[in-house]
Amino acid sequence: MTETIDLGATVVHVLAAEEAVTVLEVELAPGSGSPPHVHTREDETIVALEGSLVVDDGERRELAPRAARFLRRGTRHSFANPGDERTRALFVCTPGGLERFFREVAAARSDADVAAASERAGLLFG
Repeated sequence: MTETIDLGATVVHVLAAEEAVTVLEVELAPGSGSPPHVHTREDETIVALEGSLVVDDGERRELAPRAARFLRRGTRHSFANPGDERTRALFVCTPGGLERFFREVAAARSDADVAAASERAGLLFG
């Protein structure tokens, strides 16, 4: 059974959550995305499924459906839906564990809770 984590403009469907890999299907509302950040614990592959997705890792790329971008851990990047329709993408993270971050953000009651979740996940924002 797929777990769904609703973060408002972003909805995360956990497709696989294992020690070796986390696979997330992410829906982004128009204009939403993630600010610049760095994963210190996992590599991330982003595969656009539907709509348009911009990934910026120092070079801005607009991914059409079925296009992918591999990001090594330590690579500062951001992503966003620049379109007028929802965007769907797969995020494959190795090793696994990133799904815990999204669960914690969904349960957060303050910015301090989100900051603590980011630290536990090894995510550096900014």
